[in-house]
Amino acid sequence: MKKIVLTLALIVNLGIAESDNPKKTGISYAKVLEVIDVMGYDYLRVDEKGSERWVAITNAPVKVGDMIGYDTGSVMKDFKSKQLNRVFDEIVFANEVYLSEKPGKFVSLKEAVREKPVESKAALLEMDFIEKPFYTVEELHRFRKYLEGKQVSLKAKVYKVSKDIMKRDWVHLGDGSGEEAALTDDIVFTASHTELKAGDQVVAHGRIVTDKDFGFGYFYPVLGEEAMFELRNK
Repeated sequence: MKKIVLTLALIVNLGIAESDNPKKTGISYAKVLEVIDVMGYDYLRVDEKGSERWVAITNAPVKVGDMIGYDTGSVMKDFKSKQLNRVFDEIVFANEVYLSEKPGKFVSLKEAVREKPVESKAALLEMDFIEKPFYTVEELHRFRKYLEGKQVSLKAKVYKVSKDIMKRDWVHLGDGSGEEAALTDDIVFTASHTELKAGDQVVAHGRIVTDKDFGFGYFYPVLGEEAMFELRNK
């Protein structure tokens, strides 16, 4: 399950000439040394020009050794993570985050998630939209513009539940459809409160919204809101 992030230019210190892409103002660049997945965020220990710091981003396919770009507009001192029971002397909560698909080629998270679903092989089949009582995860991505503002249902497995973030629970769902590389293999439904846990099989009902931007890297091309869930037999 992945969310992807990427952008414009990397500096000479990281081995990419400035002439390849213009430097993006207000963005720092660093190498990932450590990744910790915490309740909807990835906490990254990075090396920026020989200095280490911590950066928090929304969950994304980031691994040790990757180069990232991020804005430093939101820096918190003496931040305590309840989930980790740990205090960070300083941590950056990045709103704009970027990863390199290949050296010198970067794309922002928001642009990536807007554009990636249309690259899905399934989307290239040019299937027409049909209203259905239940949709697959991949169909919710592919037909999101048709479904915007509508109530939908799907049968899926709960992959993860991130509790009480921005006064809601974030339920990550998958059903085996879609493509990981195209970011169409999972979807998030939010609710004010749930008792769900990873592994639950559910019928999810929610209202579809598109291009939802909560800030701090929480951008979703498609999202189910005001969700209700029914447990079903495995």
